Amino acid sequence: MIRTLLIGLMFFTALSCSTRMLEPPEQLISKDKFVDILYELTVYNGVKNNTTPAFTSSDLQIMPYLYSKYDFDSVQFFESNLYYASSGDLYLAMLDTVRARIERTEILLDSLRAAARAASKPSQDQEAD
Repeated sequence: MIRTLLIGLMFFTALSCSTRMLEPPEQLISKDKFVDILYELTVYNGVKNNTTPAFTSSDLQIMPYLYSKYDFDSVQFFESNLYYASSGDLYLAMLDTVRARIERTEILLDSLRAAARAASKPSQDQEAD
């Protein structure tokens, strides 16, 4: 009896891990748009957590901005997030895309900072004159 129960439990677990548990909602936010939204939320949270108290006390609300920019509402976001999260592999791939985009942005910002520092330093030739 226990063996049959364990086999049934293992079968159910394997089946639930390999299939999507939810049907797509009627107003599903597209995968590319959802990745853009996740990227902006990640950047916002990073800035919010690593800045001065003046920024965190400014009561800046990111979601109304994102609703307007990407033309969706809170219900669409909730349902789309739930749908994408129900497929763990897809959601992880989306988060990997966000991470890679953040890394590219960091590299770009570092190179811009280095260029700005180089431009602000007087050249050796000008000092010799």
